[in-house]
Amino acid sequence: MLARAPSVRFWLLVAMISSAVIGLGAAAVLFHQVQNRNERILAGERASQEAAVIAAEVQAGASIARLDALQNLLFSDRVTVRRGGRTIFVGRRPIGAEVELRRSAPFPGGSVTIAVYTSTTPSIALDLTLITAGALALVIGAAILAATLVTRAVRGPVQRAIFAAEGVSHGDFTVRMGTAGPEELGKLGSAFDDMAARLERADQDQRRFLADVAHEIATPVNAVAGFALALADGTVQSEEDRREAGRVIQAQTGRLRDLLGGLRELTQLDLAQGARPTAVSLRPFGERLLASFQPAAREAQVDIRLQADDREIQTDARLLEMIASNLVSNAIRYTPAGGSVLIDLRARTGALTLRTRDTGVGIAPEHQKRIFERLYRVDATRDRATGGSGLGLAIVHRAVNALGGQIDVESSPGHGTEFRVTLPLAPDEAESTDGSPLGAE
Repeated sequence: MLARAPSVRFWLLVAMISSAVIGLGAAAVLFHQVQNRNERILAGERASQEAAVIAAEVQAGASIARLDALQNLLFSDRVTVRRGGRTIFVGRRPIGAEVELRRSAPFPGGSVTIAVYTSTTPSIALDLTLITAGALALVIGAAILAATLVTRAVRGPVQRAIFAAEGVSHGDFTVRMGTAGPEELGKLGSAFDDMAARLERADQDQRRFLADVAHEIATPVNAVAGFALALADGTVQSEEDRREAGRVIQAQTGRLRDLLGGLRELTQLDLAQGARPTAVSLRPFGERLLASFQPAAREAQVDIRLQADDREIQTDARLLEMIASNLVSNAIRYTPAGGSVLIDLRARTGALTLRTRDTGVGIAPEHQKRIFERLYRVDATRDRATGGSGLGLAIVHRAVNALGGQIDVESSPGHGTEFRVTLPLAPDEAESTDGSPLGAE
């Protein structure tokens, strides 16, 4: 674009000069036509008046000398006097001039004719044309100056925009365009820099995510490979060591399976075309959820309870189950023995509310904003020990967004955690649930 800037200025100059020349030519022709028309009208009126005056003089008995004196007063006119069928006076003919018009005035026995010849005085059209040419020259000069100033003002921002765009196209998301320059280009620079910053964050998040996934996969794979090799080469000989190796392989394989399952769910959510609402009865849904987590809760010595409205709503059952399962699984995982977990499902005030409240270890405020990031862990060592993949809350967050809902967390270290998911209901469902009594607990 910049390489073409001089060419653009050149053609702009050519266009302005061409327009000026055409304008001047048209103005000159117009001025000349108007002037000729006005001069012919005025000359005709003047010649008629002069002919009448001379006719009166002839009728009064003017001599040839008097007629010659009157002729001398008319610089570009020629007087002809006829009386009794013959010409008695003919004035001189202006040299090099041509007859433009004639006017006659009769008197008894004859007539006076005045021939008006083309004027040799400077034309007023030329003066008007020159004035117009001067004005157009000033306009062209101002336009060239303005184009030069605009080009200089735009050149810097455009160069920065080209440099930044080329950098982004080559994968360098740290480049910035800046906001210097005209207001419009400043807004463009601000929008471009915001886009580049988001791309930079997304690129960093992707790199960190891939690195974390590689690390998470490498840990169980190394453990499984190590114990499998020990079993294969006979290093593990006793029955107790073989059982221990089998338990480790089984545990690490399960961890790897959970990680891959979480990644698969995230991929499905990222590729999903939107929610597919179906009828969901809240109480049966909650009871099935409770039954599926009872064994894990008993093993962790955690009391798990359900509160649910006896309502039927329209929502994506798969996504709702994905949200609830991950929240309940997290609650059980981080609640110590003797603690409790509550599952609460309510449909009212135009929304479905799913709450999970536990009496677990809690989450510090500085971690609460990041717990929905993929593979983010408040305590990586503890999470690996409890078997978490670090993807559960990321899956929940993505599924809630797919349903157009919102998720909030209230927690403090040592006092448990409550997650609250709010999903919008259709208008007819909202009307049917507003003001209704609570379901049985």
